[in-house]
Amino acid sequence: MLNQDTKKILSLAVPAALSNFLDIVQVLVDMIMLGRVSPSAIASAGISMQFLGLLYAMMATFSVGTSVVISRYIGAKQYSQANKTAFSISVFSLLLSIPFTILGFFFSKYIFMFMAGSDEVIRLGQEYFSILALTFPVLFMEMAIYSAFNAAGDTKTPLKIVIVANIINTVLAYGLIFGNFGFPRLEVKGAAIATAISYYISFFMYLYVINSKHSKIRFEFEFLLEEVKKILKIGIPSGFERTLTYFSFLLFVKIIADYGIYTLAGYHVGLRIEGLAFMPGFGFTIAAMTLVGQSLGSNNPQQAEVYAKEIIKIASIFMGLMGVVMVIFPEYLAMVFTNDKKTIEEASLYLRIVGLTQIPLAIGFVLSGVLRGAGATKTTLYINTFSLWVLRIIPAYILSKIFGNILFVYLAMFLETYLKAAILWYFFKKGDWKKIKV
Repeated sequence: MLNQDTKKILSLAVPAALSNFLDIVQVLVDMIMLGRVSPSAIASAGISMQFLGLLYAMMATFSVGTSVVISRYIGAKQYSQANKTAFSISVFSLLLSIPFTILGFFFSKYIFMFMAGSDEVIRLGQEYFSILALTFPVLFMEMAIYSAFNAAGDTKTPLKIVIVANIINTVLAYGLIFGNFGFPRLEVKGAAIATAISYYISFFMYLYVINSKHSKIRFEFEFLLEEVKKILKIGIPSGFERTLTYFSFLLFVKIIADYGIYTLAGYHVGLRIEGLAFMPGFGFTIAAMTLVGQSLGSNNPQQAEVYAKEIIKIASIFMGLMGVVMVIFPEYLAMVFTNDKKTIEEASLYLRIVGLTQIPLAIGFVLSGVLRGAGATKTTLYINTFSLWVLRIIPAYILSKIFGNILFVYLAMFLETYLKAAILWYFFKKGDWKKIKV
């Protein structure tokens, strides 16, 4: 029988995890369809998604701060202030999106000239990304509203919205890419249009809900500049951290790429599979941020610590079980993505190693969420940046040059995951995060 704390944690974490999972599914569906058009089509969309990933990393500048500030107000039962803050950060995120929209629409060609040598990929990529850029205003605002819903303890509404958006995107993409259902065959342009329409529909659904009477968080139309400043003060370190993390992963891929196409392909197959294991981790991170923020907002730091420890236990069980599957059945998992024997062997090596890191990875996910939820975003910036660069990237590069064996690169990753979990645990037990004023 589940206790009340466990039920509350799962009610937040499971919908959040499913929302993240469905976001990945939407991208995979588009990529699978474009894979049937041409290699250039899938390459242009793939590069676009890489830059969109960087944009999402930058959005942490206001999304994390929004979660922290609004969860505190919800915990303190200052609902009007929470509502005004949600409106204020949504307006700010709209203004922030404008330069990115202009750059994406008018200068996307140069992005693809830098990333791709093929004229066809450059042409298709510009076509795809310029359409996608027109969605940036709603993407930025939606991220702010999504964070506000999570902070209020409502992760079910975002899940319902992403389900509807996914269905719309899949149907439209199938019609517009291949010319089905009476639509013209637009291929890459069709994929971009389908994605853009689904993004706008998703945004308008958020607007409808947040202005309804039954929503846990609602817009109150008063712009509070001080609340925006407060959010940015907390959020800028997180945005910087996630952007650095994004680039560090690109550099890690570069180290792996030196071992050849099969190793690189195996790594990407393994990473896709591991990404499914990340979903519970993301869900529990959101649960940790929300419950810790609300507990501290209600001046109950002891309850915040109780929630944190309980979330660690549950997340470790979920991700630990997934790790067992990765260690025992890696070949069968890899065969879902490829039938190339050498690629399966390389993916299996990666999966066996990361399978053994799933529990410390779960601890790292949750404790990062705890510290961010408390407002200790500078602490997570320092820890995660130090860990990725000093404990992973640099050792991986050195070991790679000394031994010339991919196993030692993965060994650096393995050790870094354990060491980072230990460092985060030290700062968690130290307890300074309980005293942060927001």
